[in-house]
Amino acid sequence: MANHGRKFARALALAALCLLLGGCAMNVSTDKLYALPSLPAEYASLEAEINALLSDGAEHAAPISGSNLQSVQMVDLDGDGVEEAVAFFRKATDERPVKIYFFRSNGDSYEQMALIEGTASSIYSITYYDLDGDGRREILVGFKSGTELQVLAVYTLRGSEPLNLLTTAYLRYAVSDLDGDGRQELTVLYSGEENRCMADCYTWDDRELSCISTLELSFSASELSRVAAGALSDGQQALYVTGVADNSVAAYDILTVKNGVLRNVTQNTASSAADGGFRFLSLYPTDIDGSGVIEIPEPVPFPPLDEESETYYRILWRDYDSAGKSEVVCRTFHNAADGWSLLLPETWDERVSLLRAGTPDENAVLFFCRSNDGQLQPFLEICALTGSAREEHARRGDRFVLARQVETVYTAELLPCDDWDGAVDEETVKKSFSLIVAEWTTGEN
Repeated sequence: MANHGRKFARALALAALCLLLGGCAMNVSTDKLYALPSLPAEYASLEAEINALLSDGAEHAAPISGSNLQSVQMVDLDGDGVEEAVAFFRKATDERPVKIYFFRSNGDSYEQMALIEGTASSIYSITYYDLDGDGRREILVGFKSGTELQVLAVYTLRGSEPLNLLTTAYLRYAVSDLDGDGRQELTVLYSGEENRCMADCYTWDDRELSCISTLELSFSASELSRVAAGALSDGQQALYVTGVADNSVAAYDILTVKNGVLRNVTQNTASSAADGGFRFLSLYPTDIDGSGVIEIPEPVPFPPLDEESETYYRILWRDYDSAGKSEVVCRTFHNAADGWSLLLPETWDERVSLLRAGTPDENAVLFFCRSNDGQLQPFLEICALTGSAREEHARRGDRFVLARQVETVYTAELLPCDDWDGAVDEETVKKSFSLIVAEWTTGEN
C-alpha cells in the first residue's frame, strides 16, 4: 500500500493515454470513447468520493504555490506506511468556501476521515511536517484572501476532527531543526509595526505549539524576498533569509536558535543591511560548491579597464558558522546575459579586468591581466556564438568548445600573454566553465 500514490498516478496517466489514442476508433460510441478505463477498486472508490463532491457544486482548487500543487495529493500522514488522499476544493456558495478533504484507505476503498474549511479565497500552499516528533505529520496550510493577506494555519489530525494548533498572519514560513535537538522548529516571517520584518519561532511544548522567541530582521517586510533552510559550516541548521531593496540592494540574515533564543548570525557583519547591503545580481544563497553548506553571494567589482568602462562583478561566495565567522570558499563570474559562469582562481583578485562586447551572432568576454606596472593585456576570451555559421566560427583561430546548446556554441581561446601566476590552461577553463541553468521554482510557502 505504500506505493498507492505512484500506482494512482500511473492509472491516471494510462487513462489519459487511452483518451488520446481513442481518436483512431471512429466506430466507437462517444460515451465509450471518453470513458476512463476501470481503476483498481480502491481508487475507484476515491474517484467516486471526489465525483460526488464535484456533483454537489464543488470545484477543484489546488494550492497555487509551494511544492505541493496537485488537486489530489497522496501523503502518509500517520506514518503507518499507507498513504492518505488529500483533496482540495472550493464551493463558492458556502460560507467557508475553501475545503480540504482527507480520505483514509481501508484496503479496497477510501472513506472521508476529516475536513478542513476556510473563509479565504484560495489555498496558497500546503506542507506536511512532524512538528511534535510523534511520527504523525501536522498539516500546514497557507490561506490567501485578496492580493495581500495570507494566514498560516497548523492542524493535527486526531480522529475525525482536525485540531487547530496555530493561526497567524504570515509572509513566509520555514520548518527546520534550528537548535539541533532533533525536533523541527516552525519559523514564521510576518509584517510587524511600521512594516518591520519580524520572525517568530515556534516549537512543540507539551501539547501545543509555543512561540519561544521573536526577532526583528535587518530589512523591511516589503523587502523580504526568499527563505531557504540549509547548513552552516559547523553543521548547524539555519534559515537563510534574503531581503532586496528597490531590486538593486540585497541583505542576508542567517537565523539559528541557541538556548531557546532566535538569533541572527550575520548581525553586525558585512552581510547586514546596517552596512548598506550588497548589490543584488539575482543571486541567492546556495550551495555553490556542492559541500552541503549554503554560501552567501558577495559581489565585488572587478578593477575597471578605464574610468568610462562598465562595471563588472566577481562573486565571492562566503560560508558562515554559528558564531558568525565567515570564509570565502570560491569566486565566480556570472555572465547572465550570455548564460554562463566561470569559477575564478584566487590569484585573479585585483589583477584581472574584463570587457564584454559583441555582434548579433557573437558575444565575447575578454579577460585582461594587469602587470605590476599597470599595463593591461588580454589573456582569455570566452564567446557565445549564435547564428547559422556558429560551428564554423567556433573553429576560428585557437578556439576550443566549452559547451553546446540548441542554438548556441560556447568557446574559449587562450591569448598570448606574458607569464603570470594567474595563467590558466585549456583543461582548467573547461572545468571552471558552466552554463547557468534557469531556476525553476513553484514558489514559496
